[in-house]
Amino acid sequence: MKIIDIELFNEYDKLSKENWGKDLAIWKMMFTGLLNYQKDIELTAFNEMVLNTFADIPKARKQGKPIILHPFNYEPELFFAMNLTPLMQESISVGIAPFHMNQPYIDFANKIGYGDNPTICNAQRPFISLAIQGGAPLPDLLFYLSTPCNSLSMSYQVFQSITKIPSFNLDIPYWAYDQGNDYYDGKTVEYVIDQSKNCVNWIENNTKLTFDEERFQHTMQLCNEARGYVLEFNELLQSVPCPVTSVTGMSIFQTMVTRGGSMDAVKVTKSMRDEAAYNVKNGIGGVPDEKIRIAWPYTHVFFDATLLTWIENSFNAVVIMDLLGHYKVLPHDTSTIENCFQSLAKGTLDASMVGKCRGPIEFYIEYMINFIKDYKIDCVIMPMHFACKHVYLMGQVTSEAIKEETGIPSLIFSCDSYDSREVTSEEIKGKISDFLTQIVI
Repeated sequence: MKIIDIELFNEYDKLSKENWGKDLAIWKMMFTGLLNYQKDIELTAFNEMVLNTFADIPKARKQGKPIILHPFNYEPELFFAMNLTPLMQESISVGIAPFHMNQPYIDFANKIGYGDNPTICNAQRPFISLAIQGGAPLPDLLFYLSTPCNSLSMSYQVFQSITKIPSFNLDIPYWAYDQGNDYYDGKTVEYVIDQSKNCVNWIENNTKLTFDEERFQHTMQLCNEARGYVLEFNELLQSVPCPVTSVTGMSIFQTMVTRGGSMDAVKVTKSMRDEAAYNVKNGIGGVPDEKIRIAWPYTHVFFDATLLTWIENSFNAVVIMDLLGHYKVLPHDTSTIENCFQSLAKGTLDASMVGKCRGPIEFYIEYMINFIKDYKIDCVIMPMHFACKHVYLMGQVTSEAIKEETGIPSLIFSCDSYDSREVTSEEIKGKISDFLTQIVI
């Protein structure tokens, strides 16, 4: 087992003792906690990547390198290509949820009248409270999308209004870009390409940076190399038993959405592909004596980091990737600059919740039917986050289509994925236990 190298640990430790500034207090606390946790456990490629992601922010400050804040549904390859340092906002708002440290900020948002738990998403709302209290990291630039919901888009507009930081909003089209789809529109990809090029101009106009075609092409090549490893990883998870644990897919998502386009992402995705391949070859399951294979076609219950492990231990059941963890962006041709922009656009349209929760409901239904068949799924569990009002009907209609097409049962329940006070872990576990023991087994 490879423990963190003492020189590397000392380098990180020295950084953690420096003055990062008031607005990076929570960021520094999270980094320090992670570093202390890492001291005595195996240093994986993923863990090292996460440490680097935290360390890059204070380093950028010292170097005078611009920092750009972005949401969980946009990968940073364009930012790396432009020599920016990306910071995914949800790393904070969601990252502190398992420790319930987000709750005071949720309550503060309630107190000042910025929505309430069922209406505005708590994956962004704590950050607004932090911004008002002076505890949110202040980037140089702000980037966000129009999807997957109005709540996300509005929260970033509120943050921009509070901070006056220059912002860029990329609009996501409704229709499909592949010609074999019934909902194809030939303008879809070009629309995103045009906006991506406008984003390049916006970055140049708001920084001293200039677009370097060679750097952009190299970044997209790294991004697509990692996508290739993820594609192989996804295929390996079709094996029975599933070769990895239920949380592994989420690590793939976190890698691509925080480090996509970097060598870090290539190393992590290759290591995860290699581990899955080794386990398939040797008949090793992520869950011993696997009995149930679960599709989890929405986000995790982030306030309970032990929920999936409890499912594994209690029912010999494995969750074969959640909605975010099932990263489906294919590798693309990067032989020309225009092809690189096309790859960037297609990746934007297919990544995370964007690709699965935009457009007609048929997109999501088709995705689910194919997933159930490909991964030999026994049942479906959908935790519907209160603020995701746009998916409530989608979940019910999809579960009916799943039952009709495959005969597989579904469990749908509501919760706040980030606040345990709305629906507790015990209540959620009770629903899952009843479903698995009374209907599935």
